[in-house]
Amino acid sequence: MGHAKSRSSRQSAVRGGVALCAACAALASAIAGAQTYPRSPIHLIVPYTPGGATDLIGRQLGSEMSKRLGQPVVIDNRPGAAGTIGMKMLTAARPDGYTLGLGTSGTVSVDPVQEKLPYNPTTDMIAVAPVVAIYFVVFANPSFPPNNIRELIALAKRSPGKINFASSGTGGSPHLASELLMSRAGIRLQHIPYKGAAPAITDVVSGQVEMMTGDANTALPFLKSGRLKALAVTGPERMEQLPNVPTVAETLLGFEAGNWFGVFVPAGTPPAIVDTLFKAVQASVETPEFKQRIAPLGGRTLQMSRTEFDRYISAQTRKRSDLIRDNKIDLGK
Repeated sequence: MGHAKSRSSRQSAVRGGVALCAACAALASAIAGAQTYPRSPIHLIVPYTPGGATDLIGRQLGSEMSKRLGQPVVIDNRPGAAGTIGMKMLTAARPDGYTLGLGTSGTVSVDPVQEKLPYNPTTDMIAVAPVVAIYFVVFANPSFPPNNIRELIALAKRSPGKINFASSGTGGSPHLASELLMSRAGIRLQHIPYKGAAPAITDVVSGQVEMMTGDANTALPFLKSGRLKALAVTGPERMEQLPNVPTVAETLLGFEAGNWFGVFVPAGTPPAIVDTLFKAVQASVETPEFKQRIAPLGGRTLQMSRTEFDRYISAQTRKRSDLIRDNKIDLGK
């Protein structure tokens, strides 16, 4: 009996030793991989079509990161389902640092409060680093009487629900920016959703819809030609391209609404690799080339620690969730 127990103990010790050796080997392999990272091209998934603001940001970021990492950063456009197809691909990729994703408020902090996603932004991916925040322009047809937010609020209070505003799509960041404006100002406008910014702006230019909140780079050509007029910008500061246009916050203290972008990797990516990517992103967004590229988009770079970025995402998600719930916004989901 004693011999059997002794033999069992030895076998358990051997199995434990084997398991420990395997764990040590795996750890050593991960450390070695992180120390030599990156050894081959990196793919950056952009979950939207080429040519848009997200794509432009991704391409400039990829170009700058390539210089710092010593490997090409290849842009992989994976549009569809409001960006969720691309982010689902990210969460399914190997957690080795060679597949990154350019997440947005629409794929990380907006959509989770709208509908059930095919991934969990909190557990299926790691937030590596913030990149940039893009703010919007509130603009109108030149024949629309108000010329600023104060005048808009006054007219809307005289005629509740009679003023129409267009958006590039229900539940998108520009739509929610207009909803936040209504909530803060205590006014009611009529939402007219479109499938994209181009047809929405076309109808504002033609006068079929009075006003809209949209991307600066899309609106600027029309503003410069006089076919649209700007009432305000939604960021905390005035835009470099529109220095004479006030912020909404100059009328509604503390108002801020926009879209943010950040780099994400699959859950399980080694911490050393995440740290390498964090440093590369933070250095890239501070280059003059990157800042010059995002300026026409109405953007400003974001510098935060990884802990601060996690808190920022949580705060943004709560803020938008509260806006949708408290104002009973119909997202058509």
